[in-house]
Amino acid sequence: MKRKKELLKSELDSVFVSKKLVIKKEGNEWFFEIGKEMTNDLSEAVTIMMRVCKPDDSAWDIKVNNTDIENITPEKSLFWLTGGSQEWKNLENYNRPWCDCYLDFQEEFGFMIIKIIKDSKKLSDIRDGFIKYLNLPIIYDFAMSKNLLK
Repeated sequence: MKRKKELLKSELDSVFVSKKLVIKKEGNEWFFEIGKEMTNDLSEAVTIMMRVCKPDDSAWDIKVNNTDIENITPEKSLFWLTGGSQEWKNLENYNRPWCDCYLDFQEEFGFMIIKIIKDSKKLSDIRDGFIKYLNLPIIYDFAMSKNLLK
């Protein structure tokens, strides 16, 4: 079995390549290299892309309809939607580490992430669904209700 990095360099079909983003696909499986982050989880990739790509970036036009949701792990995208590495490392806003509260977020928002992925035809549809249904005020209201904020 080859490592993902070797796969990204060789056997997969390139879908999009730029300085900050490489998207490849084999069958129904996606592979994303976004800056230093690598993932094959479509929802996680979109949440990371939301931090890196401009809203008018052509990568958002990539079609993803009929995506297999087998590789979707909602907690990964929720990690980024709730603040990402910097927030969960420093705990500037939350009073507990990610490992202690990710199940609360997943229980509340996990099915919404799957629904957004299923209903989306392009990466921009996923992004827009996250912005509409999983934006920071919604996430913070939930975190406040669970006493997760300082």
